[in-house]
Amino acid sequence: MKIGSGSCSGTFGELVQGVIEERPFLITLPVKELKSSALFVPDQNAIDIVTVRGRQKARMACEKLLKTFGIKIGGCLHIHSNIPIGKGMASSSADMIAAVRAVSDSYSLPVTEELISRIAAEIEPTDGVMYEGVVAYDYLNGQLIEAFASLPPFTLIGFDVGGSVDTVEFNQQKKEYSKKHKKKFQQAYELVTEGIRSGNFAYLCEAATISARINQQLLPKQYFDELEQLAQRYSGGVVVAHSGTVAGILLDAQMPNIQMVSREIKQKLYSLNGTRVLQFS
Repeated sequence: MKIGSGSCSGTFGELVQGVIEERPFLITLPVKELKSSALFVPDQNAIDIVTVRGRQKARMACEKLLKTFGIKIGGCLHIHSNIPIGKGMASSSADMIAAVRAVSDSYSLPVTEELISRIAAEIEPTDGVMYEGVVAYDYLNGQLIEAFASLPPFTLIGFDVGGSVDTVEFNQQKKEYSKKHKKKFQQAYELVTEGIRSGNFAYLCEAATISARINQQLLPKQYFDELEQLAQRYSGGVVVAHSGTVAGILLDAQMPNIQMVSREIKQKLYSLNGTRVLQFS
């Protein structure tokens, strides 16, 4: 038993989210600059886990982990995160995963991604960021569908349209997808599969835009039309948080004029929204 540590990346929304063969799924878009880090200090004299207000989901995840292994010793859980809350950037998922990893490190527990996934999904609909790289993931049932390789180098420029979204409440709402939408989700899934396999970045951009466009009917993003026009102009794709408030443009980081294009897009997005523009790679 020792002081344990763990971490987990956040996301910028999702590459794709919808249903495939009637199964809810998302394809992750992890962002390394966004991270939740956890430190767990065990206390042999405690039976509960103590943490600050606002991190109760992470505490619950740790309690479920300890119960799974029959451990009745508590401790103090410290979490630091630069992931905005309620924006669709996997803040809660990253907190829970980082915390569970910290506790498992403390007790040297043989924790798998599958176990973390099950624990997180018992608390709320969760993102697949417990898995490395890009994955297709059933976010309601906490199950891995398929693991892909990492994305080709990318630049992502976007902004927060404002407000916040409660993930649990949003995912309790029934999503009505037409047959046309379901075919589009299948197409988007196949585009991601082939785009990552072949390194064809245009396929990834097309897949993201297909999904973002469908999501406009469920959770509309202000300035979506302008984003789509900019994406087309600069050979990019529109990326959104399907249950959050961020939206942006995905670009191939290897395009020859990427710095100039990034500068121009940032200027245009700032003139649209008047708020801080976000950039990730």
